[in-house]
Amino acid sequence: MPASAPAASYCRLSGQHTAADLSGPVSDKLLKKMKAIDVQTIIRYFDYPDETIKGKTLTPPERRRIAEGGFDLLVVFQHHNNRFSSFTAQRGHDDAVRSMALAKANNQPSGSAVYFGVDGPWGSDPSELAAITRYFTAARKVLDAANFRLGVYGSGLVCRRLTEKSLVDLCWLANAKSWPEFRRAEQSGKWALLQTLPEDCGGINVDFDIIGASPDYGQFH
Repeated sequence: MPASAPAASYCRLSGQHTAADLSGPVSDKLLKKMKAIDVQTIIRYFDYPDETIKGKTLTPPERRRIAEGGFDLLVVFQHHNNRFSSFTAQRGHDDAVRSMALAKANNQPSGSAVYFGVDGPWGSDPSELAAITRYFTAARKVLDAANFRLGVYGSGLVCRRLTEKSLVDLCWLANAKSWPEFRRAEQSGKWALLQTLPEDCGGINVDFDIIGASPDYGQFH
């Protein structure tokens, strides 16, 4: 794409899309593109050292770069959360402990949120829901002790059931329309973030998100 191309041509966005989800480190060039299309919040990841994607984990220098660029930041923990076998009480505890260590390293303020991914169409079967519940029960204890809020990225069903059980404070509704209760959740408006289709932004794949009715969705600066 020619360097003189207008910023708007990089991404086809409406005014609703004000958060961008990135699985790799940001660059100053990318942040300038995001600013040009009025993105307010950059969403980045927490993971273990054996990352599922190289460069997935937010680092302190990148955190400072995002803040200095004038963006808010939101974080989500994901490490093989697309495998149902990940959802055990032990993994919920361990993932939460790891997320709190990374939150401290990145100077994330207490009172903000860490989301945890449930990247599959699970929950309709009672045994699936029970496993996910055990994971979030364990994670909640760790985050509560550190005064952080807990969010979930997942289906409408998972969002609803975990909210009803008071295990999560915030729902990020995945753009997976075949997952259970997507339409119900979308229409309810009871989501903090709504994921939309990915877009190509100057050769970089970016997932964009619509921020819900509340201006507080766990972000920080």
